[in-house]
Amino acid sequence: MTLTAPYTIDAFHADALAILEKLGHSSEARAQIRARLEQLAQQPGILPDIALERLHSTGSTATILREGKNGEGALMLLALPAEAPTPIHNHNTWGVACVIEGTNRYWRWERLDDCSDPARADIRLVEVFDHTTGQSAEWGDPPQDLHAQQGVDGTAYEFVFFGRNPQLQPRAYFDPDTGEVTYAFATDQMK
Repeated sequence: MTLTAPYTIDAFHADALAILEKLGHSSEARAQIRARLEQLAQQPGILPDIALERLHSTGSTATILREGKNGEGALMLLALPAEAPTPIHNHNTWGVACVIEGTNRYWRWERLDDCSDPARADIRLVEVFDHTTGQSAEWGDPPQDLHAQQGVDGTAYEFVFFGRNPQLQPRAYFDPDTGEVTYAFATDQMK
């Protein structure tokens, strides 16, 4: 009988950084990282018991668990409560998210304008879907990274792997009714 060791956060992160080193920030790299992130999220007891920082303006919390040199290949743990969705926002990078526990509702938005005015955006809702333990979502680089999220019937926890650490620069927040775009660090939204 062959026993396999559990897939750990450290093992996943080492694998993901090796994939980026070999394939760059390509769609093939994202697909391989996504498969490994799904494997990680389904490991028994993988949800870390650590403190998370408040994020956005809705009670979401998160922390960066691991990141490579200069913020490349950042792995985040995210908790999304059911009380309210996050504001519509970007991450300034591509990413893959996979649910560890609970159900996550995901609203994907797209920009219809040419992105030439940093203070205004014409956006529309493209799709809404729920995903549960072991299921993932993926997005591309800006402007393909616009979304909102919310836990369904309780808090959803997920691992999110980013091409670059999104906490290192301000994020854009979008108002679909007025077209206004504002900028803030995600943790500044609570101030």
